[in-house]
Order: sequence, then structure tokens, then C-alpha cells
Amino acid sequence: MSFQKFVQEAAYKVAPFKPNRFAKISEREDKCAIPVPAWRALLANRDLFTWKGIPFLKGCTEIALYSMLLYELRPKTIIEIGALSGGSAIWLADHLELFQIEGCVYCIDIDLSLLDEKAKTDSRVHFLEGDCNNMGAIMSPELLSGLAHPWLIVEDAHANVVGVVEYFHENGLKSGDYLIVEDTNKTMWELDREELDRDDLDEQELIEKGEQKLAELKSWLMLHENEYLIDTYYQDMYGYNGSRNWNSILKRVEKNF
Repeated sequence: MSFQKFVQEAAYKVAPFKPNRFAKISEREDKCAIPVPAWRALLANRDLFTWKGIPFLKGCTEIALYSMLLYELRPKTIIEIGALSGGSAIWLADHLELFQIEGCVYCIDIDLSLLDEKAKTDSRVHFLEGDCNNMGAIMSPELLSGLAHPWLIVEDAHANVVGVVEYFHENGLKSGDYLIVEDTNKTMWELDREELDRDDLDEQELIEKGEQKLAELKSWLMLHENEYLIDTYYQDMYGYNGSRNWNSILKRVEKNF
């Protein structure tokens, strides 16, 4: 194959031109092309990964996918639910800067005392403390109405998932915006359960919530499958559901019947 033909074929396959790129949840299966042994290796040292010295718990597949999505979407507003040490929020802000996107990053957590000092002093990220069981008290509808689109909403708190998704659905998500629900990979939670210290009640509760994420999201999506489509270009980049986020890279579209 000539280099010119290779480039032409590669260009045809890029995101905007992928045939049948967007799928309804009813058209998808709860499975993953990456085998369990590979997930063991991918997850083994996830707690050691950092960004600018700050703990950063996104997986290698997600890092690649987010970078491409950010460049394509060029979000004016990013809202991340779940901050931990702030590494992910800083990484997102760095990408907006790298891609010369004029946008802002909001990051929500119930306990901001865990933020790394470097994250606390980064003026590009608005860290908001609050309980995602009461999203209206953290980001009011009035605040959301003033935020520029397109949006990228990232749910990574593993608490009140449907409530969080519903809140943004009712208060501002528009056609063209993206919503990603993290860690819906059932295999990941099953492997975590294998390693669970039975005396660690907090970890046990987290795993139990995590194991329900995909089912809860799927039930919600079935009610809104004409409004939120799975972007299979990113979802299946590394094989069917080849990431820690199964069937949960979603694009808001105009409702049609």
C-alpha cells in the first residue's frame, strides 16, 4: 500500500466519518473485548499513576480517548464530579490550554481536603465542595444556565449516579454536549472484589456501588435512548467497550422518534 493510499484510508476512518458511529443503548451489549487477564495487568498499578506529581487514576485507554474527544469536541465547559487529589481536573485544564480551547473546568467533591496543594493553587479549575446527592446546592440551575456550550460532564464519584445524570439532563445538557459516566466496567469491579480486604467497610461499600453503576445507567438510558447515544468511535477504539467505561461515552442529541 502506498503512503498516499494509507493516509487516505486513515482519513476516512477518523471520527467524523465513521459509518454508524452513534448507537442506542438497546443496541449494545454488556461485554468487553479486552480479556480479564489483560485487565488484571492494566489495573494492577493504577494507584501509582500521577500527573504533575498528583495522583491521577484514569486508565491508559481513557487517557488516549479523552485527549481525542477533547480535541474534537472543544468543550467550553467541563464539569467533573469526583476530585480526589485533583490530578484529573488539572489534566483536563492542561488539555484545554494545549489545544487552545477557551473553556473552564469545574470539579466537585464532597471532601476537598484531599486535594493536592498544587491543585488547590491552580486558578484554571473551580473546585466546589458539596454532596452530589444535592447537586442543586452545588451548581444551581441559574449557574448552569450561564455556562457556555458545548459541555463535557464527567461523573466519577460513584454516588447518586442516576440523580447526577438526571440533574444535568434537566438543567442544561444540550444537543452536541457529551456525558461520560466513569468506571462502568463490570470486570474492573469484579477484580476489585477479589482483592477486597473484608475488614475494609468503606472499600466494600464503594465496590458495591460500583458494581451497580452500569445497571443503573442502563436503566436510565433506556428511558432516554433517543436523546443520548453511545459514541462508538471512542467507546470501541480498543475493541468493543475497550475501556473502564462500558457503554457510557454519551452524546446528547435532539430527541427524535
